[in-house]
Amino acid sequence: MIVFLMACGREEKGIKIVFTGDVILDRGVNDELKLYGDSLLLNSFQHLSKPDFLFINLEGTLTGTGEIQKDRFNFKSNKERAAILKKAGVSHVSIANNHIYDYGRLGYENTMDALSENQLEILGNSAKPTIIQKGKCNCAVLSVSLTSYNDSLAISNISQLKSSVISFREKSKKMPLILYIHWGLELQETPQKWQKKLAHDLIELGVDAIIGHHPHITQSIEYINGKPVFYSLGNFIADAYLPQTDLAYSVELEIKNGIESVVLIPSRLKKYFPVGLQFKQQLLDVKKHIRYSNIALFKSKDKWLVKPNEAINFSESTDVWVIAEKNSISTIKKINSKSYLLRFQKDGLNTNVINLHGKLSEFQIGDINNDNKTDVLVGISKPVRFDPTIKKRINIYTCQNNALQPLWLGTKFINAVESFDILKHDGLNYLTTIEVRNGVEKIKRIYEWDDFGFALTELN
Repeated sequence: MIVFLMACGREEKGIKIVFTGDVILDRGVNDELKLYGDSLLLNSFQHLSKPDFLFINLEGTLTGTGEIQKDRFNFKSNKERAAILKKAGVSHVSIANNHIYDYGRLGYENTMDALSENQLEILGNSAKPTIIQKGKCNCAVLSVSLTSYNDSLAISNISQLKSSVISFREKSKKMPLILYIHWGLELQETPQKWQKKLAHDLIELGVDAIIGHHPHITQSIEYINGKPVFYSLGNFIADAYLPQTDLAYSVELEIKNGIESVVLIPSRLKKYFPVGLQFKQQLLDVKKHIRYSNIALFKSKDKWLVKPNEAINFSESTDVWVIAEKNSISTIKKINSKSYLLRFQKDGLNTNVINLHGKLSEFQIGDINNDNKTDVLVGISKPVRFDPTIKKRINIYTCQNNALQPLWLGTKFINAVESFDILKHDGLNYLTTIEVRNGVEKIKRIYEWDDFGFALTELN
């Protein structure tokens, strides 16, 4: 796990940092490098847009000898690989994982020597953060493993981790912390309950982002109190041959006076090494990555920016949004300023495409009529036949028989709708609105669904 501490002058450009998933340089990867040369390793980082700092999790050792660990898999590679990693642009290497002692203490020390000789900063060998700097911007990094075979590492359990975070936060109250953590179960699509609880605990202690690895496949992403949590990035370089182990993404953070932006960079492992993807394949893979997530992404030039669902803004400079929530994925494509296409996916199954006409402003998923079916609520400004005034309407579609069908296309509330939300109360869902009366006064109202539409109600 890595902790970042950061301070930056307002006029300074931010620090751009990229985190990758697991890097394994043994077995099939080593065979490919012997056959085709070091260019395979050098080219693996070309699609990451030249960050200021590049972090990898090195699973294994850089050694020619050592007492082998009693484990099913033990990884080692030539120490010369460290020079290639440095040449490829890697700046920091985390050794906090379950494979750093694969070849005993000697293998560990040989790895440390190889990395140090090539000016690669090492993370995970100390409980104190490593300081990095660009201009007036500072970051501190702490790497932690919560898996097996890591008892000799500086931080190897939850108690030590929390103590480190608390101590760090006491000294640096306003500086962001980002955790880079080796945890979870291998080949599982979703994190375990203890991981989700720990993520909440760490956010409450003052952590600003969590970036995980170890399962060798990508896992869900969520925001906790506005802070991003990536449970697993999957592999980055590995002889991936099991299902989904060839799907990967990296995370780019721009940090200035906090985390300014979060970017997901999808890739695929081709013969064990990552390659960048064309847009159509990126879109397909992004949907696989976020299937169990609770986030929104939008395409900006060659990047997928990540935001919490409540922060999505349809005036953003993009023409594609992907929204994951409640085991559903909604893809919205902007045709022009007054026309959109909506494709909805529930439980992995695609529905029909819906045409949306008007200016889109809000989008929510829920069960607004309490029939245990998923509903899509769209806020869209447009005129209608019986009311030619352009104003925000709430259109609702329900998912039945793998198709989106209109549930309510009503256009009339008591006053003009400024915004809306879904409220859960005593096990039932209600529609809440902020309405504007006489162009000035804002009123909050609550509506419940009846068989004919929405009726004004009050909750006890």
